[in-house]
Amino acid sequence: MDHIIRIVGLVVALCFIVFSVDDLFWDIVSIIKKIRRGAAAGVSPEHLPIEQLDALPPKLLAVMVAAWHEDNVIEPVIDNMIASLQYPRAMYHIFVGVYPNDAPTAAAVKRLEMKYENVHTVVNSRPGPTCKADNINNMIRYIGKFEKEHHWRFASVTVHDSEDVVHPYELKLTNYLISHYDVLQFPVIPLQKMPSINFLSIKNIKHIFSSMTTGTYADEFAENHFRTMGARESMSAVVPSAGTGFVISRSILDDIGDTPLFPEDSLTEDYKLSLMLAKKGYKIHFVLEKIPRLQDNNTVRWDYVATRSFFPDTFRTATRQKMRWIYGITMQSVKISDLFRVSKMGFSARYSLYKDLKAKVSNLMVLPGYLVFIYFIFSLIVPLPGMYPQHTAAWSLCMFLTLLMLFRQTMRAVAITNFYGFKSMVVSCLFPPLMPIRLVWGNIINMTATMKAWKLYFFGSAKKTKEKKKGKNAVTWNKTDHTFLNQHVLYRYYRNVGDVLLEKQYLGVNTLSKALSQSRAEGRRIGEVLIGEGIVSEEQLMEAVANVQHKVYIRDIAPFLDAAMHDAAFDGEVLEKLLIYPILASNGRYVFAAADDTAAEEVSELLGVNRQSCSFVYTTQESIRKAFHSGPRPAAALPGTLAGLLDNGFITMEQAVLALENDEKEPEILQYMGLRDFFSLPELSAMPS
Repeated sequence: MDHIIRIVGLVVALCFIVFSVDDLFWDIVSIIKKIRRGAAAGVSPEHLPIEQLDALPPKLLAVMVAAWHEDNVIEPVIDNMIASLQYPRAMYHIFVGVYPNDAPTAAAVKRLEMKYENVHTVVNSRPGPTCKADNINNMIRYIGKFEKEHHWRFASVTVHDSEDVVHPYELKLTNYLISHYDVLQFPVIPLQKMPSINFLSIKNIKHIFSSMTTGTYADEFAENHFRTMGARESMSAVVPSAGTGFVISRSILDDIGDTPLFPEDSLTEDYKLSLMLAKKGYKIHFVLEKIPRLQDNNTVRWDYVATRSFFPDTFRTATRQKMRWIYGITMQSVKISDLFRVSKMGFSARYSLYKDLKAKVSNLMVLPGYLVFIYFIFSLIVPLPGMYPQHTAAWSLCMFLTLLMLFRQTMRAVAITNFYGFKSMVVSCLFPPLMPIRLVWGNIINMTATMKAWKLYFFGSAKKTKEKKKGKNAVTWNKTDHTFLNQHVLYRYYRNVGDVLLEKQYLGVNTLSKALSQSRAEGRRIGEVLIGEGIVSEEQLMEAVANVQHKVYIRDIAPFLDAAMHDAAFDGEVLEKLLIYPILASNGRYVFAAADDTAAEEVSELLGVNRQSCSFVYTTQESIRKAFHSGPRPAAALPGTLAGLLDNGFITMEQAVLALENDEKEPEILQYMGLRDFFSLPELSAMPS
């Protein structure tokens, strides 16, 4: 009996070594490569010049959201996206894919469409649910038709889920990076409540256990998206899509033509697409970038530019979702033959596929591993035969596995601390000591999900068999029910003037903290304090204010002078009293430059123009006063092409202002921004005025 027990222990230890030791070598090599790259560059390889992002002219970007039975969340999700995104509203459009047999969701999106000019309903040609890939492919076809109708060209399309909290700077980074990479993947950070490390509190212990399942997602995504994904890119391996926060460049859309981009025969269409792109040699860049945020207590927290959303919080829903992931990745998308098939993938890329593929076996190793652990615990209480006698080969393997586990837990602790903070790391990795319960629970979820995936692989499902007999697509949308954050919580993710000033490096943290304290003590606005103390210039402050209020900032209104004043014959005294200046006019619509949040209703009433015809951009008071006192000038005229596009409705007023503001940076600014597609736009001279 003793002999059999020792053999079983040795076999289990060997299996764990086989499936784990390669991860150790991968981690060590990737860490060394990252350090060398950082040393060679002199900075962190992930660092981007965040302070320079606004200096780049904005390109036209598209966002796609697939929706099936999302009427309870789609409106607040889109409202929050538009309210928080720090990108010119005229330069991005949101397309929401709905189904003809999902009237509540379609009605909710229609309300959004009436509310925002840049939101569009895309009704699928087939009743739902088909699959997420079909929904996205249908939106891509619609976007192609939309481009032809408007004579525009989007620089990229971004895939988001219908419960996502999109980071305010995501489109800024997309605008900067999409010219350098074929595909971008932003990190995904599961939302969870901030824990307490008071383990003597019954209430806190209850919270730790009630949030156990969601916490396993937080741990795994932190480890994968803080460390693993970046390591894959540094090793020239396959960087898989996470299904959301996934950006596809114009070049790929042009290459595929009318061919459906997302594969419709997989439960994990995002992973299979990233694999297909890797085989063709496209480069997927994982964007790991963080920016400073000033908190209420005047301390700085570094905030990752990432997508945040809720994940399942029960064992049943978690195993259901992970079963879909494991089945789709390891049993539908990746095959052993992919490791040897001729393609543009190198050794590291092929090896990364093996790492994904082995999950369908390694996840099952949890069962014998925990049985051995239970046997060990009982052996301390009851006299049982020793499974790993000291100084034997099996004992040495166990010591090595213990060190390996400690190394992996340390790496996970670093990742969790970076994404969630010290408290979350303690709850995840140190409660209780020796064998953290959240790690055990996560392993049990993964093991159960893998078993279900194997069951589906061998026996299928009654629903799948029935659909096959009817000749239907076997892959349907097996989605997770979604919830969204309350409005008061969402405000934490919004940007304020201080955040923007920090991002642009116009001042330091200590300086801003002192100015905020002075602002509260004196009851003055922070802008007044910063200007009065000479900490920032008016131009720097107004640029930050424009960012926060999602308005265009004009450094110099000289190129616009008298264009609108001449057309509308506005009363100069009234304008000077309001401290606004008309910079653009077209077909009874006007754009005014202002130096504060001038009430649009007051302006339209005093000037006798329709409220809906007025829009505003920001500039400095100095620039406006200079315009009023610079003496008589001939009326300015817009460039011919720009005037023709504006007057004929091919571009909006905000787009025209942006084009004029940036025309010195790009000689073909309209084409660069995607506002003039030379392949489809008719000659302006042939268009009616």
